[in-house]
Amino acid sequence: MSENITFSVSGSETYYHKDWLKSKGFKWMKSSKKWEKLNIQEIEADQLSEHCREFGLYYERSDKGMPSFDYENYLWDGNVPDKSIWYEGKNLPNPTNKEN
Repeated sequence: MSENITFSVSGSETYYHKDWLKSKGFKWMKSSKKWEKLNIQEIEADQLSEHCREFGLYYERSDKGMPSFDYENYLWDGNVPDKSIWYEGKNLPNPTNKEN
């Protein structure tokens, strides 16, 4: 792929890896509290992902986002409940031992 990728690493564990992150060209973004590296190729992003998985670092890649989700299909099941009824009445069981 020729698409440039934004790779970011976050979490408290990044404190122990900050020298490695700096050596790989990451910049600390105060506003998002993440280490970010812009415009990298997919091969480099894959290598960084492997390193992050090995050391348990939380990372995000701009090319691995959420797939499009059909919310209308998810919310609509064909049965619209009656809005005037808040809950159905339930018959609770009677206790077997009654104290006097």
